[in-house]
Amino acid sequence: MSVRRTAALTVCAAMAAGASACAGGGDVEPAATTTSPVAVHSLPERPLPEDVVTRVADDLAPPTNRWYSSLAFGASGLPVFPKPLAVTAADGGFGLGLTAPEASADVILAPARTDIAVSIAGAEGPGVVTAADPVAVTVTWGDASMSLAQGWPAVGLTAHSALESEVSVAFAPAGGKVSTAAVDGRVYGVVVDGGDIDGTTLTLDEGGTAQFFAVPDGGDATAFADALGDVVTAVAWSGWAGEDVATTSLDYGTPTVVTMPQARADGAELKCDLGTYATINGPYAVCRAQDVAWDVAAVAPRAALDLDGLTDAERTAIRKALAEDVAAQPELPVDTYFGAKALSRLATLLTIARALDEEALAEDLASVLSEQLRMWGDPERCATETDRCFVYDSLLEGVVGYATAFGSEEFNDHHFHYGYLLHAAAVLGSESPEIVDEIGPVMDLLAADIAHGVGGPMPAIRAFDPVEGHSWASGFSPFADGNNQESSSEAVAAWNAVALWAQVRGDATLEERARWLLASEADAARRLWLAPDLTSFSGFDHTIVALQWGAKRDYATWFSPEPNAMLGIQLIPASPAQAVPLAQVGPERIEQAVAEAAPHGFDVQFGDYLLMYRALAGDSQRTIAWEQARSLPATAIDDGNSRTAMLAWIAAAP
Repeated sequence: MSVRRTAALTVCAAMAAGASACAGGGDVEPAATTTSPVAVHSLPERPLPEDVVTRVADDLAPPTNRWYSSLAFGASGLPVFPKPLAVTAADGGFGLGLTAPEASADVILAPARTDIAVSIAGAEGPGVVTAADPVAVTVTWGDASMSLAQGWPAVGLTAHSALESEVSVAFAPAGGKVSTAAVDGRVYGVVVDGGDIDGTTLTLDEGGTAQFFAVPDGGDATAFADALGDVVTAVAWSGWAGEDVATTSLDYGTPTVVTMPQARADGAELKCDLGTYATINGPYAVCRAQDVAWDVAAVAPRAALDLDGLTDAERTAIRKALAEDVAAQPELPVDTYFGAKALSRLATLLTIARALDEEALAEDLASVLSEQLRMWGDPERCATETDRCFVYDSLLEGVVGYATAFGSEEFNDHHFHYGYLLHAAAVLGSESPEIVDEIGPVMDLLAADIAHGVGGPMPAIRAFDPVEGHSWASGFSPFADGNNQESSSEAVAAWNAVALWAQVRGDATLEERARWLLASEADAARRLWLAPDLTSFSGFDHTIVALQWGAKRDYATWFSPEPNAMLGIQLIPASPAQAVPLAQVGPERIEQAVAEAAPHGFDVQFGDYLLMYRALAGDSQRTIAWEQARSLPATAIDDGNSRTAMLAWIAAAP
C-alpha cells in the first residue's frame, strides 16, 4: 500500500470510445490475435475538492504509478531512479549522479546525489513531461529535452534549436568521441553528437544531442561511448504467456547500452562486457543491445483450491468453520479497499462451499455477492450515492471509486483494490452468466484501469513496470526515494483476478496480458521481496524485504513496525494462484521468515497468513500449521480471510 494523502481529480461524465486491447506497445507484436474492445460506459461526474497540479504537455495524460511519476506531479525537485542513476529535474535543467547502495540493519539505501548539474540557457522551471510510456519519459524545457529510460544507464539531452548549456564540472577529451570528468572518485562520460563540450560549456546545434553516463565498475568510458547509439526516447514493450513461461520483450529503438540484473543478462545471452553497476537489487550487468527479452515461470490463474484430496477429518473441520463463517457474516464495508476485500472473502467462501457440496451455504453467499456486486457494477450509482460506485477521471484517464481508501483518489493502490472486486465478480460470474452481462461493463473498466493495452481511453498497464517486473503503488510518487510498492502479494492476486475475469468475459487478449503480468509479478515477489539475494548486503539483518522503493529496500511497512506485518503483507490474500509461487521460495527460507515474523506465536496481525505460509514448508510444518490454525484466535484472522479459507489452504497446501 502507498502512503495516504488527500488530493483531487476532475472527472467527466462519459468515456470516449475505446480501441481494441493488445498485449504490447510500439513495434513489438503481442502473441494473442483475438481481442475484444474495452466496454465503454457513461459514468457520472463527481468532481473532487481540489485540482491536481501537473506538469505535462496538453495532449498527454499525466502518468500515474510510474517510476518517474514525480516528474509530472506536485512539488518539483524530487529525484527519480533509472538504475543505477538518480536524476533530478531542477529549475532550468537537471542533475544526475551514480547511486551507491549501502546496507544497515533495516534498510538498503541508495539515496539520490547530484554529481553533475546541467543548466540550459534560457530554460526556467522543472520542465514539462512531453512523452511517457511504461519504460521511458521525456521532460522538455522550451528548446531542449531530457530523456530517461529504465534499463538504459544514460541521460539524453536533445536540442530542438541551437542552444548552450552550462555543466557544473569540466569535461576533458578522453579519446574517441567521449569526454570525461571525475567527481568524488566517480568517473562520468559524455558523448556529444552535433555539438561540442569545452570544459563546462556544452553547445548543441539544432537536433544535436549529449548523452551523460557514469562509467561502470570494471568498465571503460571509451568502450561504453562506442556502444551508445542515439538517445533513447521511447521503448517498445510486449508481454505474453505460454503454458510454461511468460516472456517480456523490450526494444530501445537503437543499438545502445542496457543494464539489468546479472541473472537476467545471463539468461538473455547478451554481450555484457562493459562492466557492472552496484544497485539496491544487487549487481547489474552492463551490456550491448537494442532488443532485450527474458522468460519467467508461468503461473496458472486459479479461482479455487483443489480440495479433492481432503481427509474426512479435514473435510469435517472445514465444513464446521464454513457454517460458522457464513452465519457470522460481518457488516460489509463500503470503500474501495476494505469493501472490495470483503467481497473477495465471500467469493473465496463460495468456491469452498461449492467444492464441499454445501449448496445451501453456497446459495446464501451467492445471494449476498449478487446484491453487492450489482451495486458496485451500477454505472449510474455515483450520480446519487457516495459509496460502492465509480466515476471516470478525464484528466488522469482512469476510474476512481467511492468511497476512497489509502489515497485511491490519487490512483494509489488501484490494482490492489480492483483486483479484489474483479476476483469476486469472476467467481460469481463463472456460475451466473446473467450477472456478467449486468455488471460486465463496469468491471471491464476496472480491468482496463489497471491492465489496459495500447490505445483507447486508458494508459497501458498503468502501474506495471516491465523492466523491474513489478508494479508501483503510488499514483503521484511524492517521495525523495522514488515510487514504491509494499504488498507484492496483492499485486500478484490482482493479475490473477484480471485473468479470471477475462476468462469469464471470453477476452483472450486480456487474459494473456494478465497471465504475463501474473507471472512477472510473482517472479518479482519472490526475487525482490520473499527470497531476495542479499549476498551484497551483509549489513541487512532480515531474510525478506517488506517495501521496495526506487532508491531503497525497507524492512518496514506503512502501517505497522511489527515483524508479523512485514511478512504478512507479502502473503495477503493468499489466493489459490499464489500457492505454487510461494511454495517455490523453499522450505528453509519459509521457516526462517515465519520464525522471524512470529517469534512469540501466531496470535498477531496476519497470524492466519503466517500459518498458511508455514504450511508450504513441508508435511511436518503443514501438520503443525493445521493444529495451530484450528485454535487460532479469531482476532488473528484478517478481515479479508476466514477460518474456513485458512484451513482449506493448509489442507490443500502443495
